[in-house]
Amino acid sequence: MLRLTDFKTSNGPDVHVYLVAAPDAKDDATVKKAGFVDLGSMKGNVGDQNYDVPGSVDLAKYQAVTIWCARFNVNFATAPLTASN
Repeated sequence: MLRLTDFKTSNGPDVHVYLVAAPDAKDDATVKKAGFVDLGSMKGNVGDQNYDVPGSVDLAKYQAVTIWCARFNVNFATAPLTASN
């Protein structure tokens, strides 16, 4: 499970939550080159949210989460993944 807490981002068309196979992905090219797993459409642009992560995803490989506008192929924001206790 991916949990976004104290979350806030810009609203946009066709925005998805991606796990990215890079430790940091601040630009569009990094997301496209590194590879990603689409966790689905963003549930809202403000507030805590949960997204199911498939059991087959190797979290050693996917090290960041990106908010991605699929319609325009642009990265809204990226944060490193951290494990919860």
